[in-house]
Amino acid sequence: MLGSNRLEEGMLNDTLTTFRNNDKAAISPAQGVMLIDGWLQALQGDPNLDQLTGQLGELRTALQAAQPDDQYIQDLMTSLADKAQQVAEDPNSEGTWTGGLESLSKILRNFGSKQ
Repeated sequence: MLGSNRLEEGMLNDTLTTFRNNDKAAISPAQGVMLIDGWLQALQGDPNLDQLTGQLGELRTALQAAQPDDQYIQDLMTSLADKAQQVAEDPNSEGTWTGGLESLSKILRNFGSKQ
């Protein structure tokens, strides 16, 4: 389950810090790819999160496209926000990281809507 190890919690904190300290124009696709790479490493080996890692891979590819499809990126970010919220609200989720995950969900949803 997400939040069960330090690497996941570290990535959550890094991601929240990046989005909170920057506005839409200040976060480049390259920064997004770096965050995604960190998440893919943090989530590696957890078969329960295959769908999430698959979407992160799709977002990574979309951000690296020569002509990024803003609508597709927005849809992926909204879907990732929904999944983050579901994990945070899951009855089996516990710990201080759940609040951060809910914040991440709101940030992704807001950021994605600005695309």
